[in-house]
Amino acid sequence: MNEYLEITILFVTAYILGAIPFAYIFTKLFSKRNIMEIGWKKASSSNVLMNVGKLPALLTFIFDVLKGFAIVYVAKEVGLSCTTQAIAGFLTVVGHNYSIFLDFRGGRGIATLLGACLGFNPIIGLTILIPVILTAFVWTASIGTIIAYLMAITWGYLIQDYGLFLLFLLCLIPVIAKRLSPINTLKGHFLNRLVFDQDNIPPLRIKK
Repeated sequence: MNEYLEITILFVTAYILGAIPFAYIFTKLFSKRNIMEIGWKKASSSNVLMNVGKLPALLTFIFDVLKGFAIVYVAKEVGLSCTTQAIAGFLTVVGHNYSIFLDFRGGRGIATLLGACLGFNPIIGLTILIPVILTAFVWTASIGTIIAYLMAITWGYLIQDYGLFLLFLLCLIPVIAKRLSPINTLKGHFLNRLVFDQDNIPPLRIKK
């Protein structure tokens, strides 16, 4: 197969795979509701957890991670360049955040990005989960995702893993865009949404 055709097919597949809305699917299966109409109206495992249940949220998280992992793994196995792998991972995140099956709406892309990271470097992928889990118990996972993001970019640079570094650099765009959305209600909430992924500062989970 022509290499350019192979890459084109990979990129199209990456977007479509990323666009499969597992949060929507599992919410429908378990509760018959539309995840885009409840909670914060995003197709994310966190929204499913808060408004549907633990099992559908876990399934959503696992399948969203697998989307990102699968596309990078396949790209790596067929011998495509690290740049191509990074772009494929990025397009999977874009597909998740702006799904063609949900009128170009979706989730935040963090689980899918984690999956792509695992495809590049499983050790780094598992390590960056630590601050996310810890901050989720103490305060809010959104803080942990910022720390994890910085860790991944720093490691990618230090160990000269260009693909991993490029992946996280590219994904800054869809991830930040989702944190700030909806844009028309952003006034006065820019910093809170950027840092906490919501309009208000969440309270600490640990009680004195």
